[in-house]
This record gives sequence, structure tokens and C-alpha cells, in this order.
Amino acid sequence: MFDTSNLMVSVSGVRGRVGAGLTPEVLAHFAAAFGAYVRQRGPGHRVVLGRDSRVSGPMFARAATAALQSVGCDVVDVGIAPTPSVQLAVEELHAAGGLAVTASHNPIEWNALKFIGSTGMFLDAEEGQEMRTFLDGEIPRVGWQDLGGWEQDDRAIDRHLQRILAIPFLDVEAIRRRRFRVALDSVRGAGGPIFLQLLNELGCLVEAINVETDGRFPREPEPVAANLGDLEALVARTGADVGLATD
Repeated sequence: MFDTSNLMVSVSGVRGRVGAGLTPEVLAHFAAAFGAYVRQRGPGHRVVLGRDSRVSGPMFARAATAALQSVGCDVVDVGIAPTPSVQLAVEELHAAGGLAVTASHNPIEWNALKFIGSTGMFLDAEEGQEMRTFLDGEIPRVGWQDLGGWEQDDRAIDRHLQRILAIPFLDVEAIRRRRFRVALDSVRGAGGPIFLQLLNELGCLVEAINVETDGRFPREPEPVAANLGDLEALVARTGADVGLATD
């Protein structure tokens, strides 16, 4: 077992500083344990994998992919996507589980792995304890003939967007008629594309900053008042009705 003293480990995931506790080897061990847990619960073995835009994301996503395949799980890669989009993909694709490579609002030097069960919800305490038996013990690997596959799914965000627009109590036409002016700061994170699409679908007039998904955060990603000076200025300059910030 790896040294976890520099990691934050819970039933729903593991996080740490890149290269100082969290390495590809460590993350792969957790991903393989999750895959073995999924295979044990059966009957399916498809696992949805998504990530945020952090610079370390592609490296860790590749490590997670290899680890899942090594225990016989088929990987459905949705690419850069908000964690709720990954969770929804698990539900809609009837997958056995999901992994999200994301450290949410933590600083840029952090990353993490979140464990999602077959219902699209994070693992609960009982499920996390069951998975931990693989973390602390032997992880069963498969031979070449049983290695997991890989496929790309580019529609996770579109499906999520359509689910939002179909919410019964959301009066889409009334919002469109109002033509809200919205200022948006997505800190170059995973939320930028879906928020832009949603706001455009709702007929909003959008003034956006930091919507690129290159993970080079121009500010601390946690959307608290102390970090939102540029958004406040954008709201004032454009006369926006509301300012929205994502992590």
C-alpha cells in the first residue's frame, strides 16, 4: 500500500498535491481498486471517466484508464466535463460506476479522484469500506484476453444540457423573453462550455471571461468574494443583471 500521509482520503475519493503525495502510480492504484470493486459487484464493468481542465488532468486520466483496463473494466471517456455531467453519464449509460479526475475548487497544484457508484451518486460509507478491501489487499488483474476496452463519448455535456432544459418547473420561454444580461467567470475550468451553452439556450446576453479550458487558473478557483474581483468589475462594466462564477 502507498504512503497516504500526504493525501486526503475519504469514502468518496482521494486528493493531494501533484507530485507531492498524488502521483500517477498512486492514482492508478486507487482507480484499479475501484475497478476491482465494480467488477466484484457486477454484473456490468463499464466505467465512465471524466476530468476537469487541470494541467495534470490528461496524465491522471491516462493512468486511471490503464488501471481500469488492467482489471477488466471498459472505459467510457467523456473528456473534460463537470462532475455532475460525469455522474449523469453513469446513470444514462447504465454504467457500473464512474471516476472523475477533479480537485473542484482546490488550488492549481492539487488534483483528485472521485468515486461514483452505479446510481450516479458518490460512494457511501458502506460502499467505500467495501472498496477499501481492494485498496488494502491484492487487486486482481486480468490477462491479455480480458483487458478492458476504451471508447470516447463526446455527448455527455449535450445530454446534461438537454436534461436541464427539460426540467418541468424551469420556464425556459419566460427566461428567453426576459433576455437576462449575464456576466460569467469560469476560471478556465470545466464549467465554461456547458454554462455558455446553457445561457445561450436560455436567450441570455453573455459577457464571459476565463472560459478557455486549459486549466491555467488566473485566480484561486474557489468562487468566494475575495477571488471574484474581475467578475465584479465585469458586472459593473456591462450592467449585467447577474454575475455567475464556477470552479
